[in-house]
Amino acid sequence: MSVLQSAISRRSLLGGGLAGGFLLAFHLPTYGASEPAQGGTKGKFVPNAFIRIDPAGKTTLVMPQVEMGQGVYTSVAMILAEELDADYQQVVLEHAPPNDKLYGNPTFGIQVTGNSNSIRAFWKPLRAAGAAARAMLIQAAAQQWKVDPASCTAADGQVRHIGSGRKAGFGTLVSAASKLAPPKNPPLKDPKHFTLIGKSLKRLDTAHKVDGGVVYGIDVMLPGMKFATLAASPVFGGKVAHVDPGPANRIPGVRKVVVLDDMVAVVGDHM
Repeated sequence: MSVLQSAISRRSLLGGGLAGGFLLAFHLPTYGASEPAQGGTKGKFVPNAFIRIDPAGKTTLVMPQVEMGQGVYTSVAMILAEELDADYQQVVLEHAPPNDKLYGNPTFGIQVTGNSNSIRAFWKPLRAAGAAARAMLIQAAAQQWKVDPASCTAADGQVRHIGSGRKAGFGTLVSAASKLAPPKNPPLKDPKHFTLIGKSLKRLDTAHKVDGGVVYGIDVMLPGMKFATLAASPVFGGKVAHVDPGPANRIPGVRKVVVLDDMVAVVGDHM
């Protein structure tokens, strides 16, 4: 069997390799999601583009930046969970869909990850998003208990009334909180009250990268999908002088040879 025809994926190879040698398996319930970021919001508390909470208390945090090994999925989740006062061990992460208006990097105005600016760019917007959701959940609980919202606090995915000790999980407040308008300028936490930010926490993406559970762009296969291999100029500013596409076009599976100013692309049925 040729490499092009092989159906072995990186995931199955990793799983088989681990099974054949030693078992390296551990799970964090805080990574992964099955619902698209722009859908599946019916019956949930969706105060903004970054947070969704369902009646069971499942809290989904939508990640606006790309995880490329720098730990941004963990740090961004920490910012949101900190201000939201969510149970950090129960949150679920989901990558944001293409939408510059909702998820564009504040520094560049488009969805881009780079320049080591993920935290600098999203520090204030994400804190405000988490704080707004927390304020709405506290207000919803206070209305149900007929108490002053100022007499309530939030922690670990629950709203608590200081005077009586009553508690309400975020999930039980979804319906009531969804009827409230988000505050325009929600108060942010005093850094001295941070419980997550500044702590050394386990990364949320490591486990599923090790066990092969993460889906990368190269894993995506669609019906009728084609693949392109590029050959770029080996020197800066170099241009294509001449290309004879004949030999490549005669290879079974090759669909087209595309010639650009500084590179050549061969499009085919296989990688």
